[in-house]
Amino acid sequence: MIAAFILINLTFFVIPDNLEAVSAEAEESSISVFESFIDDNNCAEEIDIVEKGENDITLNWIHGEGSSLAGQQRAEKLGADSCSQWKNGESIENATKISSLATLTLSVDIVATEDDEESPATDVTQSAGLLLEVEIEPLEDLAESLNLRWYVTVDHAPVGNGTADDVVLHYGWSSSFYHSAGNVTNWSQVIDSERLAEDGIPFTINDLWRLEVTVMLVDDLNSTIYGIDHAQVQTLDRIPNIAGMFPVMLLVVAIIVGLVIIVRQDYQREVGLPLITGTLRYIKKEWIAEVKVTAGKYDLTIKGASATLPWKMSRIPKQQLVAAGTSRNFSVKLRSTEEISEAETHWEVEVEELGGWVLDLKLPVHKIE
Repeated sequence: MIAAFILINLTFFVIPDNLEAVSAEAEESSISVFESFIDDNNCAEEIDIVEKGENDITLNWIHGEGSSLAGQQRAEKLGADSCSQWKNGESIENATKISSLATLTLSVDIVATEDDEESPATDVTQSAGLLLEVEIEPLEDLAESLNLRWYVTVDHAPVGNGTADDVVLHYGWSSSFYHSAGNVTNWSQVIDSERLAEDGIPFTINDLWRLEVTVMLVDDLNSTIYGIDHAQVQTLDRIPNIAGMFPVMLLVVAIIVGLVIIVRQDYQREVGLPLITGTLRYIKKEWIAEVKVTAGKYDLTIKGASATLPWKMSRIPKQQLVAAGTSRNFSVKLRSTEEISEAETHWEVEVEELGGWVLDLKLPVHKIE
C-alpha cells in the first residue's frame, strides 16, 4: 500500500519582488452577486425571480433554524429577513454595479490521497481537501477595513423538506494580503475534508460537481464588495497514477509551503516595522533634525542613531520605548565640515517579534541664509 498526495490542476505561482506601487482607476465588474436568505420552505414563492447573467453568482444563506453563525452575521449586517434577496450587498431596487478596486484571480485544486496504486480511486479520503489560491492585485491603495472572504456553496443541498442550489455551507475570511496599489499577493488556503464534513459539504469524486468557490473583497465598515471571482470545482474523471512521482510531489508541497511562509513573513514585516520621517532645519546657525518614529503592529525600542560622514550627530536620544501604534518625536543636532545636499542618518531599533533593524532616513538640505 503506497500513500501519495495528489494535487489536481496544480498552479505554480511566483511572488514578485520589489514591485513599485501604481495607481489605477476602479473598474466596474461584469459579475453581480445575488444573496438570498432561505428558510425550510426554500422561499420558492416569496423570492422574486430576477434575471441573472451567465457569470453572476448566487449565495443562498439558510435563515432561521439551521443557519450558521456566518449566515446570522451576514443577515444582521445587511438587515436581512427570511426570504429576502440582495444584489451586490444592497437591496435589489437600489443595487449598483460592483466597483472593483482589486483584481482577484481564483484557482481551486483538489488535494487527495491514493491508497492503492493498482486500483482506481473512487472516493476522496479524510486526508483530502480543497486548495484555494488567489492572486490579489490592488488597482489602488486599499483601506485596511477590506478583507478577503471565501464561500463554498453546494448545489442540490438538503434544506428543510426539500433541496436548494448554491447553498453557503462554508465561509472564511483573511486580512493577510498587501493593501498597497500594484503590490501582488499570492494567497492560499487549504480546507481539509474533515472541516468540509463538519459543515455538511459532500466531498467525494461523484459530488465534486456540486461545489463552487467564490472569493470577494468586502469592506467591513459597509459590506460593500470591491473585488470578486469564482470557480466551479471540476469533477475528477480519473486520478492519475503518480506513486512514482512521490518525491517530486513532496518537493512541490515544500515549495508551496515555503512560498506561503515568505508571503506571511513579508506581510508581518510590512505591518510590524516602524515608519520614520523627518525634516532638517537650519536654526540659529545650527542644523536641527526633527524626526518622528511611528511604531507598527509591535512595540519597538530605539537603541541609537548615527549619521554618514561628513555629517556628525549630537544630542542622540537615549534608549526609549515606542508602544505599538504610537509615535515619538525627537530633535537631534547635526553638523558637517562640507557643503552637501543631503544628510543621511541611521536609526537602530529593536522591534518585538522581528528583532533588530537599522532604518535609514535621508534629509534634504535646504539652507536659508
